[in-house]
Amino acid sequence: MIEGVTEPSQPDLARTAAVSARWASWRERTNIDEYDEHFDRLSTAGQNVHGEVDFIASYVPSSVLDAGCGTGRIAIELDQRGFDVSGVDLDVDMIDAARRKRPDMNWLVADLARVQLSRRYAMVVMPGNVMIFCEPDDRPLLVHNMAQHLEPGGLLIAGFTLESNGYALQQWDDHCIGCGLVLIERYGTWDREPFAEPGGYHVSVHRRSDRFSVHDLLAEARSSLTRMTPEQLSEALAADNDIVICDTRQIEDSHSSGFIEGSVHIARSVLEWRVDPASGYTHPAIIRLDQRLVVVCNDGYSSSLAAATLQKLGYHNATDLVGGFNAWLRAGLPVVGGPDVR
Repeated sequence: MIEGVTEPSQPDLARTAAVSARWASWRERTNIDEYDEHFDRLSTAGQNVHGEVDFIASYVPSSVLDAGCGTGRIAIELDQRGFDVSGVDLDVDMIDAARRKRPDMNWLVADLARVQLSRRYAMVVMPGNVMIFCEPDDRPLLVHNMAQHLEPGGLLIAGFTLESNGYALQQWDDHCIGCGLVLIERYGTWDREPFAEPGGYHVSVHRRSDRFSVHDLLAEARSSLTRMTPEQLSEALAADNDIVICDTRQIEDSHSSGFIEGSVHIARSVLEWRVDPASGYTHPAIIRLDQRLVVVCNDGYSSSLAAATLQKLGYHNATDLVGGFNAWLRAGLPVVGGPDVR
């Protein structure tokens, strides 16, 4: 649970600004209680307020990630219909509202462009104008990250308003194509009304390939790891001086951004040789196979592949840092300047 929950009628705009300036502006004009009550009134009046859920449920997904879940309206209805669903949103107040309604469900405050969940899903849905409210520069990364959380053959379903001079449908398609996603259906509404150009709204269904991809390679590597969040690593370092942080970033990154105190810099290209005692070039900080080695790269991707390789070499306690060094920085944890090259 998140401490320091604010009342929905008094949003913490400093927190909403973490999503985007546009989102903070919308939240400043929106009372969360009234937002939820609006749908309750429509339902009481006999209107179907679950068109998105009807659409999603028609594909009978084995699991669903509601990305940008807001106050949980869609995820909660999916759960009530028996679906395995998790909700993620960067707005703390929205997630707090969802937790108040259904504290038993799986809710997470996280950035959709950077979150690294421990599981993948048969379907990722973004029904809430996510792509126009996120940071514009994050859009390609967000699509890539959601594709990464799909199982082979999984579906990405998104619906958002198409604005003149805004995020164009062609941009969305290009971002999906760039992540190996193929468009299989497109509609103008959640009720499957036909889409016609230029259109004011779209609902698009993209499918991930069944081919074994880099996303599967990454998931396979992480399946053997007990990954550490920045907070977990910080606590472990304070309690255990036997941890060795293997910083595999480019040396220029260490110079410009600093490094985690006590870490050793080992270039990714020579990591296996600097770790395996059979190589004859083992780093002096690595002295036992049972040591806890934590690999740190920039964003927590190549580090997962590296840590899985170290486990194959006999370092069964090897793991990596979720989100990499950049996540450590975003968590506000301390760094020291210059690389520790030994």
